[in-house]
Amino acid sequence: MIELHRRLKIAVLHRTFRTDAGGAEAYAVAIALELAKRHDVHVFAQNIDTSLQGVTFHPIALYFKKPRWLNQVWYALASWWKTREGFDIVHSHENTWHGQVQTVHVLPMLFKHSRPLGLLRRVGLILKILTSLRLLTYTGLEWSRFRNRSNRQWVAVSKPLQVRLESMWPALPSAQLHSISPGIYPSSSDVKKDLNLLHAKHNRLLWVGNDAQKKNLLTVLQALTLLDTSYTLQVVGSALPLQLWQDTVKKWGLEQRVSYLGVVSQMSQVYASADILLHPSLEDTYGMVVLEAMRHGLAVVVSKANYCGIAADLQHGVNAFIVENPLNAQAIAHAVVDLSLPLAYENHAAKAFEFAHQHVWSEVAAAYEVLFEKLTQTQ
Repeated sequence: MIELHRRLKIAVLHRTFRTDAGGAEAYAVAIALELAKRHDVHVFAQNIDTSLQGVTFHPIALYFKKPRWLNQVWYALASWWKTREGFDIVHSHENTWHGQVQTVHVLPMLFKHSRPLGLLRRVGLILKILTSLRLLTYTGLEWSRFRNRSNRQWVAVSKPLQVRLESMWPALPSAQLHSISPGIYPSSSDVKKDLNLLHAKHNRLLWVGNDAQKKNLLTVLQALTLLDTSYTLQVVGSALPLQLWQDTVKKWGLEQRVSYLGVVSQMSQVYASADILLHPSLEDTYGMVVLEAMRHGLAVVVSKANYCGIAADLQHGVNAFIVENPLNAQAIAHAVVDLSLPLAYENHAAKAFEFAHQHVWSEVAAAYEVLFEKLTQTQ
């Protein structure tokens, strides 16, 4: 691990500083807490889990939740004012115009706007932006965030996202654009699942997510209907909108096979009670839940890299089962059946466990410290 020449005073910008709010939030928290072991870390947030120790919190008022774009502008202004001086590094996870290190968790609107379009469509897009205060605000913030500056580093949370950012206009300098994927917190309690019962059928399925549509829960339910009745599914997270999929559960007669646990703060017991994670996501720049499931020795089924970023680092048939089309319920069901076979499950779960423990938060934080070192040397 790199050792910086001095202890730094670091400002971290993220509106929600909680581990239970989603993957981007968990990533921001993990990096901040890991860096706090060696540096003076100050967090500027509107929604804070004060039980998290090691950092100094600076609450920013949440005057209004809606419209979101207005709160985004307010947060950008307030966090800029509070961090405009006195910090060695400002690390932003938000759509703001300030911060020497910008971690990008989602595909920017600018990427979509920079794709080749015909003249009429381009004019239509410009008019749409100019006549929408919301779109105009987000586009303006992004333009400032991605403006070429010599004293700025951009970080994509997955390799596929980095590739997409490379093709964005205006182009980012390749030397200042990096990919730093999430990690895990290994502990002495991390052990591989008991895989000695080779006669066992691994039929306990798990789906985790806050967005039922983006995380493709309906297709997972459809796949469940193609499996025999010994297969069960646990649904964890907000899984919104609830009515969308809960009505489907009733319609397809899956009430006895699907259990909804809601938001779970401590996931270890959930992972221990499952065999296979189903994550055929339609939109995931990385997919931290996949890495966490692998940490606990689950076999995983994921969509390919252009849908779910972690798939770019996985090997189909070795440490994961990667489906080409996440909307293909039959392909997901076939993957589950293949993984349910004892020997196949043992091999996949063991390799998944090994993969996860090669990606730890301490090394992720060390990669950020390399960027901080570059920036502090030029100041």
